[in-house]
Amino acid sequence: MNEASALEGENDPVRRLEIIEEALRPPEPQLLDTCVLQNLDWVDRQIEEPKDTSWCDEEYAVLCGRFGQQLADDLIDLGYLYKQFEWRGGYPWLVCETNFKEIGRARGTHAARLKDIVTFLHGHQDDWVLDSYGGSTPRLLWRKGLKFVSPLMLKGLGISRPEQLFQSDGPLSFLHDEGDRQIAGTAIYANVPAVLTTDRSTFWKYRNNLSDFGLLVLRPSELLQGYDAYWGAVDEEMERRRSYEQL
Repeated sequence: MNEASALEGENDPVRRLEIIEEALRPPEPQLLDTCVLQNLDWVDRQIEEPKDTSWCDEEYAVLCGRFGQQLADDLIDLGYLYKQFEWRGGYPWLVCETNFKEIGRARGTHAARLKDIVTFLHGHQDDWVLDSYGGSTPRLLWRKGLKFVSPLMLKGLGISRPEQLFQSDGPLSFLHDEGDRQIAGTAIYANVPAVLTTDRSTFWKYRNNLSDFGLLVLRPSELLQGYDAYWGAVDEEMERRRSYEQL
């Protein structure tokens, strides 16, 4: 039964929202690939510029010429998600120790901006991740939390020590970059359902392999498609409630 059919015969407002949540809400939270943090720095700089942040055809063509159409679309949609999450009261985005380590390699003002972004998101996840995402385990986003990894999970992964998941000859060996293995492995250990990336040469390329570990790989453009449907349904339901209250 799809969402529309389920809602058709349901009058309880609480249950109606539950149906929308179950059917349409994208997988949350999402652990950010470090490239997305770099992209968010670009988004922030566009927002800071004293101009309209919408993109006319000419500006979009320039952006495509600079980054290619796929990345240009992801950047624009990432910016839209960023502002929508701010307006709607929170970011379903997580950062981990590997993000901090990788941005630590940057230099100059770029490094300072990246540190501000990851610190900002880390502050938000400290505020409300435990209440919002009960299925995830925030302490496993940090290396010191590896001692809490379940022995049953290690057995299921075919390893005996948590660190083996990150090694070049471990279960994630198809990811050639150590940082990518650490981010993917961290998401698996912490039971984070999705990684958000704009890098088609790593996570996106191996999304089918990662799905075997229960990890979904998303790009901003497809994530926005999911949220557009979800937000549209929620907004429509809220409008429905307001119309009934006015009767």
